Amino acid sequence: MIYGYKRFDNTVKDVDAKKGIVTGYFSSFNVKDSDGDIIRPGAFKNSIQDWFPKGRIKHLLNHNPSMPLGKLTELKEDDFGLYYESQIGKHRLGQDFIDMVESDLIKEHSIGFNVRNKRKSADGMELTDIILFEGSSLTAWGANEHTPLMGMKSLNANVDRLKALEKFVKSSDASDETIELLILEIKQLNQVIDDLVRTQPADPAPADQSDFANELKNAFDILTYKHLKK
Repeated sequence: MIYGYKRFDNTVKDVDAKKGIVTGYFSSFNVKDSDGDIIRPGAFKNSIQDWFPKGRIKHLLNHNPSMPLGKLTELKEDDFGLYYESQIGKHRLGQDFIDMVESDLIKEHSIGFNVRNKRKSADGMELTDIILFEGSSLTAWGANEHTPLMGMKSLNANVDRLKALEKFVKSSDASDETIELLILEIKQLNQVIDDLVRTQPADPAPADQSDFANELKNAFDILTYKHLKK
């Protein structure tokens, strides 16, 4: 593996909109992921020591190099994981990002990395030395082949996310670029519904799930209209 991804939930810690500073965690320690990997404390030590002072570790949106969010001003390991502070840029993408964090739409992070050293144990594969290329804030579930889009067991679990998206889009003047990302997420949610319905043809969808499907279509129409009318 030259470049891999790992996703971490609920890792935004704080945002100071006036100063444009966001803090959180790019990674957590001692938790086995879906690959059976466990990142151990000290895994990022060499990257922090060798790469961070040179500005070679980036803060991106969705692992996209053309979407830098800001400059990392602090990167360190603590008891929980890999903590960061980022001075978000004043460009439009940066301002849209701050708005989404404040609206509780950005909750997840992912890292782009390579493994320099690992060891097998009874607990799983322990990653002990990681070359960190970038940390990404995620608008959806992350650019990872193991992303649990198809593993969601309840359509209702997405209702709150959908409502948050609708609320943000209705009240936001976000750029076309950001709206396109949100449209993509709505498309992903549509695909989840379609696939789940097709895999359970014998059982009619409960009324609340049918309502959710209608909400989803409405949200997609709102997002698409807002984008196309610009």
